[in-house]
Amino acid sequence: MKRPLCLIAGGFVLGETAVLLALTSWLFLPALIAAGMIFCGCRRGRTPLWVFLPLIFFYLGAARADAETEKWRERDKILDQISSCYTEAQGRISSIEEDEGEAQLVLKHNRLRIFRFGKWEAVPYEASGLLVSLKKENGPSWEQLGIGQTVTVRGEIQLFSQARNPGEFDFKNYYQSQGLDCRLSAEEIQVTDPSKSPLLEYLRGLKMRSKELLYRDASKEDAGIFAAAVLGDKMGISSQIKDLYQRNGIAHLLAISGLHMSLIGLSFYKLVRKAGAGFWEAGLVSTGLLILYGMLTGASPSVIRAGIMMSAGFYAACLGRTYDLLSAASMALLFQGFYSPYLIMQGGVQLSFGAVFAIGGAAPYLSSWLGKEGLSARSFSACFAVQMIILPVTAFHFYQMPPYGLVLNLLVIPLMGGVLSSGLGVIVFGTLSPVLGTAAAGTGHYILSLYEILLNAAGGLPGNNLILGRPGLVVLAAYAVFLTGSMVIIGLLKKKADKWLIPYWGKLFFLMGIYLLSIVIFLPRPVKGLEAWFLDVGQGDGILLRTEDVCILVDGGSSSKKSLGEYTLAPCLKSLGISVIDYAFVSHGDLDHLSGVKYLLENNEDIRIGNLFLPYHGRDDESIQSLDALAGKRGTSVRYITGGDYMRIGALSITCLYPGKEETPADTNGESQVLKMDYENCHILFTGDMGETEEQRLLGKKEGNYLGEVNVLKIAHHGSKYSSSEPFLDAVSPHWSVISYGQGNSYGHPHKEVLNRLSKRNVTVFQTGESGAVRLVTDGSRIGFSTFVDGNRKAGYNER
Repeated sequence: MKRPLCLIAGGFVLGETAVLLALTSWLFLPALIAAGMIFCGCRRGRTPLWVFLPLIFFYLGAARADAETEKWRERDKILDQISSCYTEAQGRISSIEEDEGEAQLVLKHNRLRIFRFGKWEAVPYEASGLLVSLKKENGPSWEQLGIGQTVTVRGEIQLFSQARNPGEFDFKNYYQSQGLDCRLSAEEIQVTDPSKSPLLEYLRGLKMRSKELLYRDASKEDAGIFAAAVLGDKMGISSQIKDLYQRNGIAHLLAISGLHMSLIGLSFYKLVRKAGAGFWEAGLVSTGLLILYGMLTGASPSVIRAGIMMSAGFYAACLGRTYDLLSAASMALLFQGFYSPYLIMQGGVQLSFGAVFAIGGAAPYLSSWLGKEGLSARSFSACFAVQMIILPVTAFHFYQMPPYGLVLNLLVIPLMGGVLSSGLGVIVFGTLSPVLGTAAAGTGHYILSLYEILLNAAGGLPGNNLILGRPGLVVLAAYAVFLTGSMVIIGLLKKKADKWLIPYWGKLFFLMGIYLLSIVIFLPRPVKGLEAWFLDVGQGDGILLRTEDVCILVDGGSSSKKSLGEYTLAPCLKSLGISVIDYAFVSHGDLDHLSGVKYLLENNEDIRIGNLFLPYHGRDDESIQSLDALAGKRGTSVRYITGGDYMRIGALSITCLYPGKEETPADTNGESQVLKMDYENCHILFTGDMGETEEQRLLGKKEGNYLGEVNVLKIAHHGSKYSSSEPFLDAVSPHWSVISYGQGNSYGHPHKEVLNRLSKRNVTVFQTGESGAVRLVTDGSRIGFSTFVDGNRKAGYNER
């Protein structure tokens, strides 16, 4: 009865995934997968009942996901209506997190009212969960707040932001998977029912006291890692350590995962058994302690998954039955998928279950082929299987991979038990004496120091972090075929073991060859034709162009997104598989055109800028000089360009039309480079923040004769009425235009006057503030547009 549960869970999750990926119009594809599972079951001699159950659960999963999706759609409609309204919410506190003068409360079972037209109105739905941000001065003493209390909070409802550019993190989907509707910035809070949950409050107090002991008896850096690994609190981990672990593929050690739960759960079980308890008593006590520990650490999906699996293992021991890892994992997946279908779309959940299925399915298969019963063979098989299974998940969600992660995990995972034991020892012995607590921290300190040495050494190796980009369906399908074929070949080699005696080291080399080939499958491919992304950078400009294997960036800054480079520009580049920007142009020295470029030069080690082109007339601006200095430190070539400068990159030519050396711009906006890019019959004009005066000057120059062939116009100055004058639009006469601006900006961009001028000339207008990033693709004759948020607006060059 092992595999039927895997088939049932697989069918149920496939059904959920089909709906969540909006594939309901062609459900036959997941149905074919389910049919394949049924066929395999028939071949293995399963009874008809177990063979057809996956198909039944496939449609049950689809129905469950469809119902959940419809529920969120209805909630989204209501939330759109009440967002930015002054709102009152009454709910029960289910969790409290405190950090740097602010508390994050999660309220459940909420009832909402909004203040409109001078009176309070009830909102006709019960919000499942609210994330409440509360500053210390806006409410009662935090010591008075506790889990289980019913409170009334008032403030402004804010919707979770969704991804508006390639590679951006989608907060809306993430929080929906956690059952949270929206955020409320609390201006006032009142305790309606002061009664607290004794158990949950005790666990919260225990967590806070344990954290205090860790920071008292261990160094600050070690304590941050101990708190993450033992208590699930990652707030104390420095950004340098977090980045170091992520870049080398061992960031899973910084979170409570199945590894941690297994070590702690088995320790509980063995201690209770040694105390003289029987199987049932030990299983029940260990399960109870495991549940309490999961609640203490925040009950993340990986913790819940591990808790369910461990409980199944204890129950199997009580019954005297064999524990099957795949069946236990399938049961956990079934439960979690039913509770929240959106969970299965999260990268962390996919990595967690992918690792378990790899260890339970592929690892024993590989270990039996290697023919070694020692720890090294089993460890290598497990690490190799996990890396192969999670590689597409890593590429899809994180866009990069450390190729040395396989070796590093082999070295660091066996030592993680020492780190956990050390952290727990600090808490246990620290309650007795600070001296004992400090002594307990010693083992963990030396292991973490060794980790840091290994990670820094790996970081110095060539190709230590490969940017792969987000793979498409074709690449994922190719990888699935490759992986299946590799397993078939290994199966054939196992059968021919008597004829073909392959030494152990030869088998290892064969597996490493498979590993390297799998990475090659995910390497980014050259772009056919020309692709341009007009990114939604908020109030600013950022345009990314790619042709063949060349990448060009025109501006990259924002005055409304302070961390544009870290959270928008760098993830976008990585998701597209870009590690080198060959040519970067900064039109002028305003922050909303260069802040992201500055971040890449100053703080990002993964993406390099080869050549930086700065405005000639801005060479005395402090911001431009700062970019010049940063570029020099990174080995980036810098050139100041002016009107008449020209370059050719394959079929793409770039010409700077304005301003010339003899021009005298009146202000910083007037210094804007005006660039014309030509790719056969596609002609794009980038105008920076040029104003009407500069437009008139450009029209009076001989270069203005080439404006009439422009068919795509990047509207100047975010749609300001002081740009895009009627004479200029008449001279350019574009088919399409793109306006880059921030939603709800204080400048009123884009101005109605500009939109009216464009409408009068039948120009198709794309607005990043409405549609998110705008994508242009062309083969040199046809031009197509699509938008990131809705993805439906398209226009073809030959159709005009």
